[in-house]
Amino acid sequence: MIANRANTPALFPRIFPLLVVVGVLVFVFTVYTNSGSSKYLDRVSSRLKYPINGTGFSKQLIDYDLHDYNVKTYKGYVNMYELNEKVFKLYGYEIEKPTLPVPTLRMINEPTCELVFSEWLRVSQEPQPKNPPKYIPSGESDAFLLFGYAAVESWYMNDKNSYFGEKPKNWDKLSEMITWPKEKLAEIAYVTESVSVYNAMASHRLDGMSGVVIGSAEKILTVEYNRLTIQEEFRDRMSSILPVDFVQNWHTYADKFDFAASFSSIEHSGLGRYGDPMDPIGDLREMLKIKCILKKGGLLFLGFPLGTDAIQYNVHRIYGPIRLAMMFYGFEWLSTFSGGLENAFDLNSQRLHSNVKFGMHQYTMVLKKL
Repeated sequence: MIANRANTPALFPRIFPLLVVVGVLVFVFTVYTNSGSSKYLDRVSSRLKYPINGTGFSKQLIDYDLHDYNVKTYKGYVNMYELNEKVFKLYGYEIEKPTLPVPTLRMINEPTCELVFSEWLRVSQEPQPKNPPKYIPSGESDAFLLFGYAAVESWYMNDKNSYFGEKPKNWDKLSEMITWPKEKLAEIAYVTESVSVYNAMASHRLDGMSGVVIGSAEKILTVEYNRLTIQEEFRDRMSSILPVDFVQNWHTYADKFDFAASFSSIEHSGLGRYGDPMDPIGDLREMLKIKCILKKGGLLFLGFPLGTDAIQYNVHRIYGPIRLAMMFYGFEWLSTFSGGLENAFDLNSQRLHSNVKFGMHQYTMVLKKL
């Protein structure tokens, strides 16, 4: 039987009000969700950037399509366009050139040295817990973990005022140690890996130069959280200073040093293990400080764990191409040295990621301030 269409109520007019209501609800929900997500990213991102000085602007890449360049992460390969939008810009950087294995970045709003040191001092004065937190603070995961592009696993140590924690040692044996061969020096810490510093400095002669050691040549200044006792005969060439005193007197050291050296130090900055302030960009702050105190063309000998981007919280960071790109800002990467080879080698993507997740190498990279 065929129904009489003329007497059948029209379906669309009956459900039209319902469709309107549903449509409005979907629209409101979408706007609310996107707005909430945007506000969250803005809130987290604002903590990772320096205050705007009025000169920052984003620059459009014309010569490159970032979709064509991929970087390895623990999630797999990710194109540089995605990383540029979802990581680098949120930290205040952007890709200037899609180099491999590490992209070349620029800072959208580069801070002055005055701001770099004042911000470090501000963060250092924030209240800190009695013991280093065992977990990344609530709401801070994205800031610490590259917005989801760095892996994380738990490995906790408390070296804040710990009797068994790592402390400076052997400073009372300098006169003896300078006679040791590099193999014996390597036995003090990191064995073969620490020889990479020796090999790097042997290839880039430092005769007559002044330098600064972060964390642990004619004159050497060591920036160290613990007070050091230096043998009398070396005090005309070697001295130490606490980080807070160094920052408060930074003008004294601006553009002063021919070279800087840091091995197994900066990767800990901001993770709280040593009682330092929790700071997701603590290591990036250290690099900007070093940039401020080096002369133009000055060298930085830099060693820390290398692999695929990750944090073994709270022990250290492992540096892959994403975080390395931000660490290298303002420097030219000249060469890389291992402890097993006297000459530099090519640290390509395959070698950088040759270990499993959370696996790492500890090499010394030589950077030149631009």
